[in-house]
Amino acid sequence: MISEAAGAGVIRQDVPQAIAREVRDRLGEGDAPGALARGPKALLLRVIQTVNANAGLSQLHARAAVNAGAPLAHVLQVSQDVELAGMVKWVMVGHDAWTAAEADVPAAPRLTPARDAWTGHEQRWQDMHHDLRRDGHGELSPPWQKLADVTPAMLDGDLRMREHVVTPDPLGAVPKTLLELAMMAADVVQAHPWGAVRHTQRFVQEGGTVAELVEAVAFAMMEEGVHSDKACGREVSEAAEHLAADPARPS
Repeated sequence: MISEAAGAGVIRQDVPQAIAREVRDRLGEGDAPGALARGPKALLLRVIQTVNANAGLSQLHARAAVNAGAPLAHVLQVSQDVELAGMVKWVMVGHDAWTAAEADVPAAPRLTPARDAWTGHEQRWQDMHHDLRRDGHGELSPPWQKLADVTPAMLDGDLRMREHVVTPDPLGAVPKTLLELAMMAADVVQAHPWGAVRHTQRFVQEGGTVAELVEAVAFAMMEEGVHSDKACGREVSEAAEHLAADPARPS
């Protein structure tokens, strides 16, 4: 078990229990593999290691997934999840860096809003707002609003890519619950709680269970260490419990 005395902080007991169960299963000592089957587990681990740019482990988990029965199309689609991680970097780091640089520049040389110069901007702008509202956003967050102002084509590209990732794939779509779970895991290992909680909410709304989510959080801790749980692992587990207990109440 993971000791709080070692600096891990307050960790839900079901997370180290899931880790212990996974270790026993890998060693062939357990008779309870957990809430997730081996194929989905390998896909989640592949996402985590792809976010980390660890080619060796990413290949290992990709092969483990297909050897456990996951369709090759599922391996491809969860790989596409990782392409969406670029926006996380803008939200967490890029926007603040840009704002800091902008504050050091006199008003005249600053970039002016480019939205009006964007071909077909009016209709696409309306479409983007529609997509965001459908996705649970009332208004654009400040980082996204900045992109919309100075480089709307980048935000548009990100939203279009998301549309293709989260819609059924003709090659054989990953179940929506697994897709949201993979995107949640990618956000957890990047310490991005806002995104992780958002995907957790969708995961539960699509029928995912708290036990499955806790296992995904446990995998993130196994691969990344206790800091991933301290950053947002506990937060997403509690969000899942709240939503599962009362689906009508926002997390």
